[in-house]
Amino acid sequence: MHTSSNLYQVFFNTANDAIVVIDLETCTVIDANVRMLHRSEYQREELLGMPIQRLLRSRDGRQPTAIFSRMPDEETSSKALQLINKNGAVGEISINASSVECNGAIVFFVIVRDLNQSPRDGNCSAVLDRDSREGESNFPTIIGQSEKIRQVCRRIGSVAKSEVTVLIQGESGTGKEIVADAIHAHSLRNRGPFVKVNCAALTETLLESELFGHVKGAFTGALRDRRGRFKQADGGTILLDEIGSMSPAGQAKLLRVLQEHEFEPVGSSVTTSVNVRVIAATNTDLKKAVAEGKFRDDLYYRLNVFSISLPPLRERKEDISLLAQHFLHQYNLAVGKKIQAFAAETFAAMMQYNWPGNVRELENAVEHAVLIEKSPAISPASLPMNLIPTETSETSTELGLRDTLNLLEKQILLDTLIHANWIKKRAADMLRIDAKNLPYLLRKHNLSDGLRPN
Repeated sequence: MHTSSNLYQVFFNTANDAIVVIDLETCTVIDANVRMLHRSEYQREELLGMPIQRLLRSRDGRQPTAIFSRMPDEETSSKALQLINKNGAVGEISINASSVECNGAIVFFVIVRDLNQSPRDGNCSAVLDRDSREGESNFPTIIGQSEKIRQVCRRIGSVAKSEVTVLIQGESGTGKEIVADAIHAHSLRNRGPFVKVNCAALTETLLESELFGHVKGAFTGALRDRRGRFKQADGGTILLDEIGSMSPAGQAKLLRVLQEHEFEPVGSSVTTSVNVRVIAATNTDLKKAVAEGKFRDDLYYRLNVFSISLPPLRERKEDISLLAQHFLHQYNLAVGKKIQAFAAETFAAMMQYNWPGNVRELENAVEHAVLIEKSPAISPASLPMNLIPTETSETSTELGLRDTLNLLEKQILLDTLIHANWIKKRAADMLRIDAKNLPYLLRKHNLSDGLRPN
């Protein structure tokens, strides 16, 4: 269930910019969003209550709060500062600061950007700490900013350049193949072939032939010799997807390849050697399959040298915004449309839905919406029917749909005003509404008093 505080955190933490909130009276940090935590490398608990001069400093020696109080109202009010991260590293940044009255106190929403980052830059890849000792790096194909997806990226960074076998586990649609792609792309074998095999799509006989090849006459229809996928992947990487569906005979042959790096093609007695790195992926619990006698324990331990578990989308909902925008851009290009955003109530429906099909289901939903939508913003009616909330939906909030949408509208207004540096005309343009209608919305949500004058 979403409360007003939860909704605030959703929009605060899905903003494309790093944001820190400062109490001017105490000159301390009172809040920071996910991107700010990533940028500064602090945990949220470490930042709360921190004197602002420990985090930001001026290159000319002035206290940051003095700069905030003098910042003009114009759109060009960006100021250059330095950000000091947890490890003491200093980064050149620019800030836009806007004051808001909150419970009688004046607080500043400070938007932090690298000096070479434009206001509309939105890095959709996972944002990671830059500590090479933890084996981290950026993986542009892995989209998200949640801590769970950051942990996945750390695991990838730790194992990519090694030669060990990797087992990727996660529900269907969580992106196991994308993780395997990232491992290969950042490995020392990245110039070699990357061969993928869906073990669930092949019968026992065909799977062995597909993996290890066959010689002419090995079975009916074997009209010529055929190289198997392992031989095709020689010098590179092979992904065995849905490894849990492999037959006992196939498991025995695979175990030998892992142990001795050799095998015999189907129908042949000639041993073939290969130099291949194996990545296995599964949406089943292999440990449980071993206990039930459905999967060889010795093969399981050979595969599970290094494991990566992918979280379902329902456990990292803060990534939905970035993922949805990524797919919107992708399918806009594919079908030649220029849809610019998701309506507030559409985003509300997407945040309430539990996504049993995970990222793949989200991608399909956005593709469906792009094909149907006729307006500049995707409406709930363009989503697949099962995503549209109803009055009896289990995912409806305790507040009811109308109150929930009002809260979402208020947070979208606040987020847009912050990005517009509290300039009302610019905020109206960003919201794509008539500037004459903005004062009504501000009064409706009691935001007028918090605005800085234009």
